[in-house]
Amino acid sequence: MTAITTAFADAIHDSQACFRRLLTAMSEPGTRVTLDRAGAFGGLSAGGAQVLLTLADNGTRIWLSASLKEDEAVLDNLRFHVAAPLTEQAATADFAVLSQRDSDAAEALLQALPKGTEEYPDRGATLVIETDAFDDGMPVTLSGPGIAGVRSVRLGSLPSALMRWLSERDLSSPLGIDLMLVCDRDLIAIPRSTRVEV
Repeated sequence: MTAITTAFADAIHDSQACFRRLLTAMSEPGTRVTLDRAGAFGGLSAGGAQVLLTLADNGTRIWLSASLKEDEAVLDNLRFHVAAPLTEQAATADFAVLSQRDSDAAEALLQALPKGTEEYPDRGATLVIETDAFDDGMPVTLSGPGIAGVRSVRLGSLPSALMRWLSERDLSSPLGIDLMLVCDRDLIAIPRSTRVEV
């Protein structure tokens, strides 16, 4: 077994602190928050690890992209700290994590992830995407609930398929996928209700 990484030092208070920051990120799309209560799990960034520590449990199905799935440190730490079942099929995932190393899988992943149903729109997946910077990349304009007017952000080097998908989403339906982009410990959320102009 791989050496287990320390997760939250104070499980209750640290998870609550991370949850409040994630709530800020989701309710104010494009706002950058810092998750600083735990480190990386092997090749899984500190931000990505803290999202799963905070939001996932033994009833949450997680899909990992290829390089993360092959990383024993990632697998051992998720099993030990989160105990969430891993799924091979993106179509059954509650959370999916896409490493930047596997960004070429973005298009197929976006097609496969569950969008929810009319009866249960909340069953749409959350996609955690690792990126390389929030200070570089093409400027993106966000608008919609939680944003007064518009908010401009940079999201680093993201695959063109993802940027195209973001700008072409149908926002008339409550169905969809929520995005959380992480760069090391920093996170920016783009919920399914946010309009994105590239």
